[in-house]
Amino acid sequence: MKLKEIANIIKGTHLKEREDKDSHHIYKELTMLSLEPISFIDERKLINVDSNKTVLPKNLTQEGDVIVSLYFPMIACFVEEGQSGLVIPHYMAAIRMKPHIEIDSRFIVQFINSTRGRKAVCEKVSSLYSIRPTSLPLTYLNNVDIRDKENTLLESF
Repeated sequence: MKLKEIANIIKGTHLKEREDKDSHHIYKELTMLSLEPISFIDERKLINVDSNKTVLPKNLTQEGDVIVSLYFPMIACFVEEGQSGLVIPHYMAAIRMKPHIEIDSRFIVQFINSTRGRKAVCEKVSSLYSIRPTSLPLTYLNNVDIRDKENTLLESF
């Protein structure tokens, strides 16, 4: 089962500081430091951005989202209750479960942060490049197979 079959993957937005004095919106934006390797968002490490651009709702976190850094090492974090409305920057993506899917998105967090998950994603990317790339194109994240080899251990007995 490919990730794109059960979830929508949305790339973040590039938010610039405001240049004019007329209109502005203040947002809290995720940073690489706010994604903790133990799967949670550290709200103390968010940054405030004063922008003249209105951010689309799809580029704001929603409870239950999985936020993934698109740069290595990829870190996936679960968006908890009360963490909705944070801006997802252009170097991250939100994995948003499709409404008809009954899989807890925490499973996706654990899969991406696991050795098996990182291997599944990195093998695809590394096979096309002669060196290890520093970023992850969304195409590869969309096509990662989250159930590949799930029964390998049982079949070995």
